[in-house]
Amino acid sequence: MFKSLFPALLFPLLLIGAGCSKTSLSTNADSQLTITPVSIEESAPVDATVLVDGTYTLDTASSSIVWNAEKRVGAHHTGTVEAEQGAVVIENGEVTGGSMEVNMRSIADTDLTSEEDNKKLVGHLKSEDFFNVAVYPTATFALTSVTTVEGEETPQATGIMTIKGIENEVTFPAMFVMTDAGVRLTGVVTLDRTLWDIRYGSETFFENLGDNLIEDQFALTLDVVFASAE
Repeated sequence: MFKSLFPALLFPLLLIGAGCSKTSLSTNADSQLTITPVSIEESAPVDATVLVDGTYTLDTASSSIVWNAEKRVGAHHTGTVEAEQGAVVIENGEVTGGSMEVNMRSIADTDLTSEEDNKKLVGHLKSEDFFNVAVYPTATFALTSVTTVEGEETPQATGIMTIKGIENEVTFPAMFVMTDAGVRLTGVVTLDRTLWDIRYGSETFFENLGDNLIEDQFALTLDVVFASAE
């Protein structure tokens, strides 16, 4: 049976809505948004095909979550958000449980060089228009299953993503491999912000937005390491 540890997030960061062509999600898939995922640096696996049984806890220093978002007019922003805690359980060589928690107050932008513009954007993302971090300081993801799909090289991870107190099921391609550091999870998640009641600048709810239109989808590139707790 799958185990859900403490709540966690694969990283919900709704930004100025974005999307990624590499990820499937059991939500709105009609967006025309094109996003190039942030490349993930390779690490030397001990034996990527064999997962060693045990309970592994999040190594915050070795983990990263990068968000990628766009406006319809082509404006693009990218940044980071920090996972605070998490764990994954391996039994009989398979992932049987896992969860992660993200600190939404840690939202940062990495593309704006102007200190004033950077501060303005980050402040807006943290406001009631977007994630309302004063009221909802954390986002969580609880893993419910990891399945192999016939014809697909990458397994599909499914879990419950909670943002602003709203739960939605998401599914995305995810790789779990053994490395010298522990169990490494990599993948790209595409989220539709409107499912978490983030409506600002969305054509789903507002008309004639023009240059102020913000894409509903945004992407999260995950490179998360869980070190052995034993």
